[in-house]
Amino acid sequence: MLKTTIHFLATIVITTVLISIVSSQLVLADIQSFGLDISNLNRLEVTAKDIIGIGPILLLMIGLSFLVAFIIARYSFRFFGGNKKVWTITAGLFSFPVTLYLIKYFMGVTILASARTTVGMLFIACCCAIGGWIYSILSTKPGDNTIA
Repeated sequence: MLKTTIHFLATIVITTVLISIVSSQLVLADIQSFGLDISNLNRLEVTAKDIIGIGPILLLMIGLSFLVAFIIARYSFRFFGGNKKVWTITAGLFSFPVTLYLIKYFMGVTILASARTTVGMLFIACCCAIGGWIYSILSTKPGDNTIA
């Protein structure tokens, strides 16, 4: 149980950092499209501040969405069969984007500027799929191919 918790926490931390980096760079690309010049040092500084600033909230939201998604993936595998890693990666892929869509539907607000565009949502989904892949690797028991 402790190992699974550590693997889960590592997964959400990595996914949070990935989404923060991608979101920062997409917003900076939008700013740059207005003709403003952004140096690499500014990019690095903004990205670091975003990870620190929005990271804790993202960590909580991604953690909750992954928790629900990975539980659904586990039971889906039990009832429908298939490949456990594919179920986990797919759960990761849809977890946080669905959370963002639900927040937008019920509250009328998009909490991440990068999620306002299709490309931004696609990049966020890819980061979450990577998180699902990482969790599937970390939580696979040796020689068993069973996700803990």
